[in-house]
Amino acid sequence: MKAYWFKMRESFGPSLGFGVTAKDLDDALSLLAKTSAHIYRTQIDATMVESWREVRSVDELEQKHVVPNMGVILRRGVWFPNVPEIS
Repeated sequence: MKAYWFKMRESFGPSLGFGVTAKDLDDALSLLAKTSAHIYRTQIDATMVESWREVRSVDELEQKHVVPNMGVILRRGVWFPNVPEIS
């Protein structure tokens, strides 16, 4: 499993980004699409992603908002925003 951080294009709207733990990048994009449909009633596709990176440590994440509000990074699913029902 790998943890990913996705930054969205400005056209997506205001967003700190999304944190996803998945088997691989394709799996992470699939979970991201499910989450966006669940939260925003629109589906994110790869064209809406400005950038992505693999997260190796929680220390790399924004400490004032993301870390205190994130879910479990060690399991497959979306941990920021914390959407435990998407896995």
